[in-house]
Amino acid sequence: MITIGSHTFRLSTADDQHLPYLSHSIMEAILTCPKWGLIRYRDRKYFKASYRALALEAGSAMHEVFAALRLWQILRLQKLPDHFKYHSERLFGVDRAEACFRAKKDHRDEAMSFCFEILNSGEFYDDPNDDIRTLANMEESTIRYVEEMMAIMETNPIWIQDRKDPTALVGVEIVFDMIIDESIRYIGTIDGIIDRIKSKTIRLEENKTSSRLDSPFRESFRVKFQPTGYTPAGRLLTGNHDIKETKVIAMKVKQTRSHEDFQTFVEEREDENINDWVKTVEFTQSLVDQYDGRYLDAPMFTHSCNRYFRSCGFIDLCAASHEDQKLMYDAMERTPYSPSERAILGDDR
Repeated sequence: MITIGSHTFRLSTADDQHLPYLSHSIMEAILTCPKWGLIRYRDRKYFKASYRALALEAGSAMHEVFAALRLWQILRLQKLPDHFKYHSERLFGVDRAEACFRAKKDHRDEAMSFCFEILNSGEFYDDPNDDIRTLANMEESTIRYVEEMMAIMETNPIWIQDRKDPTALVGVEIVFDMIIDESIRYIGTIDGIIDRIKSKTIRLEENKTSSRLDSPFRESFRVKFQPTGYTPAGRLLTGNHDIKETKVIAMKVKQTRSHEDFQTFVEEREDENINDWVKTVEFTQSLVDQYDGRYLDAPMFTHSCNRYFRSCGFIDLCAASHEDQKLMYDAMERTPYSPSERAILGDDR
């Protein structure tokens, strides 16, 4: 357990598994619109859309590439083949991990090959109506990512909990499940954790993919809660209570030969920032508690009915009479777990 300001944090135990949980994505959804967020992410119901969420699909595919390169770094630069094998199988499955890796004499070729195979063996496939999020574009982005990251790997090794135990934690897609003030459960996945050789510090890493990496994108991370919430989680996982920094590694899915294609920047979170974040966590939890079991009664925030250039999938529900809403609600489908939820909670329940 650690104490930050007036709040306590600890990793969850078996006795905590009955508690409802929040995550960064769930919090953002509930605070965007309580009715939509609570139905979609707390009661896990939705109307199956006729379109694909290509931004999310492409982001998930590229995150597998990012994980693959970090695993390769553990294998070749940190010379831990057993850790590489165990965690590759953890993330990709035994058959896929084995099929995707081919040893090569040249390190760059080997790393590139592994990332390409992971990308092309995943679930993503091209959509004829989207010429940005394509496998060809993601392969080009993969080349850029591998080249940029290989240049700094020597001084930024992946954090390893125990070099003698391959099943111990490593800083690659590391999930956390923590309890705040003995009352709120918060889960998530940290993309990377690295040991910085020169400064002898541990830094978190967060990968982002986007079609735009402009100044507003960069500025949003000055206050964005995702790295704030990951900071105490990183301290708990590593045992290092001095972690403050998160390095954001952002790239466009489609390279455009501009300075925005690949960007990195570091954000720091002080203890007072973490305490401010907890206030928002508590407020979100209060909404969850207030409307538990009666999510149709939660307030609508209609400013968000048009998000990401598309109408909210719940407009028909919210526009219907209260009587019809109950009928529509009962007919809604069950939302599958996110990758973080599956890793922490197991198969969909």
